[in-house]
Amino acid sequence: MLDRRATALRDGDFGAFMDTIRSNQQFRERQRLLFEGFQSVPLGDYELVANWERYGDLTRRQDEKRYFDSDDVAVVLVEERYRIKGFDEEAAAEDAYLTFVKDDGEWLIADDNDLDELGLFTVRHPWEFGSVDVERTGRFLVISRRDADGDCASVPAGLTERARAGMDRVESYWTKRWHKRVVLIIPCNGRELQRMLQATFDPSQFVAFAYSTIDTSDDYDYTGHRVIVNPPVFAGRPSEQTLTIMAHELLHVASRAVSGPFVPLFIDEGIADLVGYGETDRALVFFDAAVAAGGFDGQLPEDFQFSTGTGSEIFLSYQKSQSAMRYFVQRFGLEALGRFYEDLGGRKFVPGLARWQLDDALLDTVDISLDRFERDWAASIGS
Repeated sequence: MLDRRATALRDGDFGAFMDTIRSNQQFRERQRLLFEGFQSVPLGDYELVANWERYGDLTRRQDEKRYFDSDDVAVVLVEERYRIKGFDEEAAAEDAYLTFVKDDGEWLIADDNDLDELGLFTVRHPWEFGSVDVERTGRFLVISRRDADGDCASVPAGLTERARAGMDRVESYWTKRWHKRVVLIIPCNGRELQRMLQATFDPSQFVAFAYSTIDTSDDYDYTGHRVIVNPPVFAGRPSEQTLTIMAHELLHVASRAVSGPFVPLFIDEGIADLVGYGETDRALVFFDAAVAAGGFDGQLPEDFQFSTGTGSEIFLSYQKSQSAMRYFVQRFGLEALGRFYEDLGGRKFVPGLARWQLDDALLDTVDISLDRFERDWAASIGS
């Protein structure tokens, strides 16, 4: 049934696609939007694969009660693998938690949100909230929610120009191979953005996000790279600031070709901010003010500090990270930073805690331990 459904979507056969769904008006409407949205992008491939190994059978007693009129019920993780032609070198790998019901010997899909209360959310594409406009501009494919009812924030003026300039800035810093074709997504509002990201934090403090899926079928690969813009926060900002933001997010996309599970956020965000700000003398103004006010603790930020706390506290984590990466480049050079990142990112399914892997990668590439690097960086502040 999943194969028939995937074939129908690839072939543009709406009737055959909807024949895989049990009657449920709200779900059927979402599925119509899903089908039409995929028809609006240059789809290179699409498949659906049931994954019983990761979680097994997710069916609960309450699911069986909910569909008491069916002969059988199964709630299963289904991997949605799709590739946008010209932009995805490898298929994006998204999770969908589908409820299957068996009626008169035939399996159908009844819904995709029965496990929301457990925090197991089915992927939501921008077109599942409403119609979208799709436009290719050079190296970018822009997918924006169509503002049919006047409720959506408009596409930020100059977005693609800033994206092109941001890519130029990335190329002046990042020499590792990457695809250099990026999908830009502009949701309607913060609610849609939060659901797309499955975020447990408030995204209203952030201007844009680099989003990738994780494919562990063969290795540990980041695929399906997207830059998602928060339009009401992005709009109205000075052009240099939006250039900084786009360069920052595009560096994330570029670096994920060689990234891995042991790369901490202070490195990822520090390098992205280093590239985003470039050589401007205002790159660390906020950090310098915090240091002058006695607000520097000499410690590299932990991952949770990039999404929890006040806006100022979160921004300080970014600034500290950028400072640390600037110190790395000043001491060891930009090429060494690339070698270190690739070494650490290449560690996939290997034994050892994340901190040990980070320490070992530093010793391998620049012959310094993590503790020593942190102390030397902290000592350099204000000197």
